[in-house]
Amino acid sequence: MLIRVNTVHQPNTLDEAVKLINSQVRPLYGGVALHRESPGDVTAVVNLSKLGLDMHQVEGESVELGSMLTLDDARQICLEIASPNTNFLAEMIRQEAPITLRNTMTIGDVLVERKANSVLLTALVALDATVYMTEEMVHISEWLAADDVRPTLVTSIRLPLGSGEARHAYQKVSRTPADDPIVGAVAYAENGTVRVAMCGVEYYPILLDKLSSVKKPSDITRALEQLNLDPPGDHWGSSEYRRAMAKIMGRRVLERTVNGG
Repeated sequence: MLIRVNTVHQPNTLDEAVKLINSQVRPLYGGVALHRESPGDVTAVVNLSKLGLDMHQVEGESVELGSMLTLDDARQICLEIASPNTNFLAEMIRQEAPITLRNTMTIGDVLVERKANSVLLTALVALDATVYMTEEMVHISEWLAADDVRPTLVTSIRLPLGSGEARHAYQKVSRTPADDPIVGAVAYAENGTVRVAMCGVEYYPILLDKLSSVKKPSDITRALEQLNLDPPGDHWGSSEYRRAMAKIMGRRVLERTVNGG
């Protein structure tokens, strides 16, 4: 609950919204991230519904998704665009949350919450997405590693559409098939380049440079041997368990993408 919120601002322009937002006045997006955080020091929120941030556009070889798109709207848009990367992202959005939550939670919610085991964020890291704010942009990996992004106004994300050569794989280990991953891995291969992202091995999804250096099947074992991780442990899995699962999940997604299986 947002127990101290007593004001809801409704700006008509992005400039007005930016001037309102600070550590005690936060952007609302869909409201899911803010309610789950329930900060006791937030006294006002900024309603973004009049700012046109529920947009999307395909431009050149990339697609832009507005921060106020609900996850289910974003999923439907990705399926309609039907490029290799958007088709894969649509499936990752489906894995992110049940339909009831996808109808409320927005792209902005996911980006500001920075959930440690988010399937969607892991996919965006692998796809090398870019996060756009009102006056700057950063790669998704920089965004996730930043100190505090909660008072920031996100306007959209952008990611490549992917060519016919693109291959994708997602693997996870979890308590049940329907649960969030304890450790999850996403691989994206295209035109000789491989990017592997993982969640459950750090406090946010990360790109694994050593696994992303794989060029051919014979590189996989060597890259996995060089993988040096020190995951935080919790009641879902110890550091040792997560480290072992990272190598298993990494091998599976690499074999599916590098081998083309």
